[in-house]
Amino acid sequence: MADLTTHDTGRVNRRQLVKTGTISAAVLLMAALFLIVNCFGFKYYKRFDWTRSHLYSLSPKTKGILGKLTKDVDAVVFLSPQDELYAPLRETLSRYAAISPHVHVRVVDAEKKPVEAQQLVDKYNVKNAGLVLATDKDKRVLDTAELADFDFSGVQFNQKPQMTGFKGEQVITSALLQLSEGRKPKVLFTTGHGELSLDDRGARGLAGAQEVLGRDNFDLSEWASLGQAAVPAGTDLVVIAGPKGSFVQPELDAFAAYLKGGGRLLVLLDPVLGPNPGSGLVSTGLEKWLAAYGVKVDSDIVVDPSNPLPFFGPETIFVNKYGDHPITKPLSQGALPSLVSLVRSVGKLDVPGYNVTTLLETTPAGWGETDLAHLEKVSKDAADLPGPVSLAVAVSQGPPPKPADADSPLPAPKPAANPKGPRLVVVGDSDFADSQLLQANTGNSVLLANIVNWLVEREDLLAIPPKKPEQVHLALTQSEMRGVYLLSLLALPGLAVILGGLVYVKRRR
Repeated sequence: MADLTTHDTGRVNRRQLVKTGTISAAVLLMAALFLIVNCFGFKYYKRFDWTRSHLYSLSPKTKGILGKLTKDVDAVVFLSPQDELYAPLRETLSRYAAISPHVHVRVVDAEKKPVEAQQLVDKYNVKNAGLVLATDKDKRVLDTAELADFDFSGVQFNQKPQMTGFKGEQVITSALLQLSEGRKPKVLFTTGHGELSLDDRGARGLAGAQEVLGRDNFDLSEWASLGQAAVPAGTDLVVIAGPKGSFVQPELDAFAAYLKGGGRLLVLLDPVLGPNPGSGLVSTGLEKWLAAYGVKVDSDIVVDPSNPLPFFGPETIFVNKYGDHPITKPLSQGALPSLVSLVRSVGKLDVPGYNVTTLLETTPAGWGETDLAHLEKVSKDAADLPGPVSLAVAVSQGPPPKPADADSPLPAPKPAANPKGPRLVVVGDSDFADSQLLQANTGNSVLLANIVNWLVEREDLLAIPPKKPEQVHLALTQSEMRGVYLLSLLALPGLAVILGGLVYVKRRR
């Protein structure tokens, strides 16, 4: 009997030992799996952006710059967690840091660590709340006015300013570019022919364009081309913005030699009416010269009655039809329209050696008005250029030209000496780049920045439009609030008590 009891006890002990071992092995296995999953999750992970406006998604431009970043950059946030800008800025910076190990994010909490916060304020010379991006040799200080657009209309009613547009990615990427690049691309704006001025801060000036292009780290200056034998060495881009006078042949020869050597040129041609009625448009000398590069500039003014714009005159056209080109791809994808004012048609010619692509077009209802003597009342007729009308083109080097045809009206230009080839953009309007339309429409800023970046072969830096933050509000009526109150304070606790009582009674039985 004793042996049987001992045998049963041993069997129970072995069973208990096996059970305990199995449980222990399962726990160890689960712990090992937990550690492995966390290790892989820490090293390989995917971030998602569920916001409707993709507020936190980084653009290809930003990813391209971060991929080429070689310097360590400290991103120091000087904002309170209660600030409306804090959450989108912190999340955006975390995505920068996730892509590049050279970006180090640090948040300054003045309430918890006032001494450390004051030291950093003194170190970076911060006067307003915002963000500091710093390397070991340089820094950029960005305040809240640069990081977002705000609506101050409610301030008079003691309401806080409302954030209407988050520009964090724009300015942060621009600052990173300035900190990482050793050289700024040199851009020259011609003068002496009535062109728009960089120093003009009026509605028709280029001060706004200077600010937009300055964010992409361009070195902008003016250059008097008249009397110059050649474009200055080291020039990355020449811009002719809205000339009202004529260029002489030596200037055109200098531009041709510059393009032949792989230069880049941006021409913004306005339809400038002659001094006398019926005299047509003033010739700048560029119209015929551009034909050799496959660009056709007509003597007309484009009208598009199907795309009127409120608060603007009929000369301002709302353009939302774009060609297939890297310059306009972000605009098409983002459904961003552009505004042009008093524009002439700029189309394509078939010239060997050059690829010409339409950038902007009117709707089929638009046309190029050629009767310039009676602009007070225009109507489409057989003499006008039918729509859709091309308003801007981009030119790049194409296949080598064939031997010139004796019957061809245009001589085939010689191939470029630079293997990369020239690049040229011609727009039938300069107003889209002035301060008034840049401020009125985000698409114009994107278009201008994209044109200039494409011309100097910085395709990774195509512009980033501001993103609209989502304003999610839950509005409840008085009866709905009462229902929430009863459900949370009475119904749910009461249900828990009833279920607990039922379980207790059942176990007592």
